[in-house]
Amino acid sequence: MNIADRPDIANNTHAAVLIGAGLTSYFLNENRPKTALIPPAAGGALLLLSPGVKSGDKAVAHAAVGVTALLGVMTGVLFSKAIAPSEAAKQKFKPEVRQRRAGVFGLMTLTSAAAVGVYVAGFIRKRKQQEV
Repeated sequence: MNIADRPDIANNTHAAVLIGAGLTSYFLNENRPKTALIPPAAGGALLLLSPGVKSGDKAVAHAAVGVTALLGVMTGVLFSKAIAPSEAAKQKFKPEVRQRRAGVFGLMTLTSAAAVGVYVAGFIRKRKQQEV
């Protein structure tokens, strides 16, 4: 079995990472920022889309890809800001907080890129099978 044949596994893995990382960020921050709940909400939405992704529903699969790609871009930007902070960010966040942010955003970005890669590989694979 090729992972491109099971995009629901990549979807569920990415959703679990989003939920775990977002809740970790929320509870480790004393201020309890509401924005830290965006990834868990998106992860929950991806889990709800998973049966459609598994069954091959094109509309649902494209929605999952869109949500995943959008979050990947968002977390990628935040990751880049965490690893190369501005002077204002250096003053606002302690070094250990910046490291935690870099780890959390890096993990979410990595799983997002991997999930999008699996989705695209699956789309390409299905297209080639239809041509034969």
